[in-house]
Amino acid sequence: MSDDKPDPKSIPQSFRDAWLSVLGVFTSAEHEVHKRILEAFDLPEGAHLGTELLARMRKNREEFERRVDEGVKTAIAKVRAPIDKELATLKTRVERLQARIEEQKRARAEKKKTQAKPE
Repeated sequence: MSDDKPDPKSIPQSFRDAWLSVLGVFTSAEHEVHKRILEAFDLPEGAHLGTELLARMRKNREEFERRVDEGVKTAIAKVRAPIDKELATLKTRVERLQARIEEQKRARAEKKKTQAKPE
């Protein structure tokens, strides 16, 4: 046999070895990426990344919703403050007018009583 010709058994073995090397590189890189993500999110080493990220996303969404609600309430309160003040002023004016009307009704009733009495 000549050395120029590769051994047929060594080609699949070489391919297998190369494939395992590639998988090893990817596995190592994946582990490194996973480790860096855990560090970035300040998670413990054994944490299940998907569960942790979903829990944090849920917590952040709830916090965001709470802040939006507070912002909307604050904005509404700022818009309503002048309206509430004007309503209070109008209510006071209506109450004063009501009191004057009642006073005039009483005065007319008294006047009618005095005019109706014979002397």
